[in-house]
Amino acid sequence: MRMNSITKNTLFILVFLISLVSQAQVTKYCPTSIDEVSVFRNQAQVHRKGKVFLAEGVQTVIIEKISPYLLQESIEAKSSSNVEILSVRVQNDYLKEEEKPNYIVDLEDSLEKINEGLADIRGDKEAISMQRDLLIANKNLGGTQGVKAEELEDVLSIYQKKFHDFKVEKSALDKKEKELLVRKRKIDEQLREFNQGTMSVSNKVVLQVRNLKFGMESEFELTYLVKGIRWTPLYDIRVTDTKSPIKFYLKAQITQNTGENWSNVKLKLATNNPNSGGSKPVLHPVKIYFNQVVANKKNVYSYSEEPTVAMEEMTVESDFNGYRGNARVSQNAVSMEFEVPGKQSIPSDKKGQMIDISSFSSNAVYGHACVPKLSKDVFVTAKIESNDLISQLNGEASIYFGGSFTGKTYLSQSASDSLLITLGTDKRLVSKREKVNEMCTKSFFGSTRKDANTIEITLSNNSNETIELDLEDQVPLTTNQEITVKLTDKGGSDFDLESGKLTWKVKLLPKQTSKFRFTFEISYPSNKIISPF
Repeated sequence: MRMNSITKNTLFILVFLISLVSQAQVTKYCPTSIDEVSVFRNQAQVHRKGKVFLAEGVQTVIIEKISPYLLQESIEAKSSSNVEILSVRVQNDYLKEEEKPNYIVDLEDSLEKINEGLADIRGDKEAISMQRDLLIANKNLGGTQGVKAEELEDVLSIYQKKFHDFKVEKSALDKKEKELLVRKRKIDEQLREFNQGTMSVSNKVVLQVRNLKFGMESEFELTYLVKGIRWTPLYDIRVTDTKSPIKFYLKAQITQNTGENWSNVKLKLATNNPNSGGSKPVLHPVKIYFNQVVANKKNVYSYSEEPTVAMEEMTVESDFNGYRGNARVSQNAVSMEFEVPGKQSIPSDKKGQMIDISSFSSNAVYGHACVPKLSKDVFVTAKIESNDLISQLNGEASIYFGGSFTGKTYLSQSASDSLLITLGTDKRLVSKREKVNEMCTKSFFGSTRKDANTIEITLSNNSNETIELDLEDQVPLTTNQEITVKLTDKGGSDFDLESGKLTWKVKLLPKQTSKFRFTFEISYPSNKIISPF
């Protein structure tokens, strides 16, 4: 009877332990990879996918190697229909050793071998030094009785050979040490550069889930926002000649330091930043005010408070046929999104990675412009109709004219519907601006001085074609009632009284030289000095 009681108690304990084990949560690690990234101006939305076998019931799924710049409130987790996600949290595993990229491991291995080589060289040099010191310390030979001449000659020969051998061996070691130190310095610098863009990705997302079906492979998707990203639009403007359309090539320079390498991912670029929070925005009352003018003793300035106006959303799909990029463009009232074709790889290394987005052509009205007062060069200009792409994507542009790089400019939205771009200088045209001394006079009437100035501009067309250009100059404007400026001869130009600008529409025939003159008078008190003009 006693044995039966013990057996029953033992069975009860075993059943209890088995039930505890069955209730204990199982932890599963789900390997994932990044397959899609949407890059905003200074954030990015990362999309990960992975699969793992789950037991039935409640368990923990861990997704590792997540960026430390993760915005926790932006996490979205999805799974297969057979899995219920019960909770999501972020945890940092400080004890886990970080896996290093292969290129860093290879460099560190090379550095270790170099250090071992340097240690061997230092040991060999110390051995040579000890042998040399020992040889010098034992130079007193023969005791008090001295050494015979023929023996001394043999000893000196041995000493000479040994010191020569020491010198040769040390020179060879010095040379080898110098070579290893140069290689070590280069590897140290390369490792320092690599490690600057490498950071720990010890963050992990911990999911508590309930699996409803046993023995099924479940798929998990994780989407989140990260910081540490920036993208900048850049343009190449290429013009073959002034008879061809102007071509624009839009590129994106992407810099990311998230700790996560994006390898062969589907890439999207957007001109806005998402709302990183998961809460619905709240509308606050907006008031309309009259413009007011506030004055104080020092200055007068104006301000206005305007309500925020919501824009009606619209979508326009466009395809740009480019030689490098052919991104699909989605546009609404406030932003643009580019779906970059193919797969892209952007490492986390703080270095700008250039991505081709798209290209487009535009008909241009080409012309020439010259401002001899400021520059002797005659500039080639192109006037194009502005479009939504340039209006929303302001950026630096590199200009190539006739196959040569001619400079940089900045494309930005302007108040007008057209955009004027300076392509470079036309060396076939020459300008010269000078005063006509014999027509520049100074006269006095009582306490008033009057200066008459005549300016002559010479334009020469050394090309074999007719050139039309806009010529600009100016007369000074007065800021004091005691100073008067009068344009006495505008030389056939159009004169703007408010700005003082003179403009000519000039047509130069092949090999033609033309001159343009204008005269103006300045009157002011003779006892005062005016500023240069």
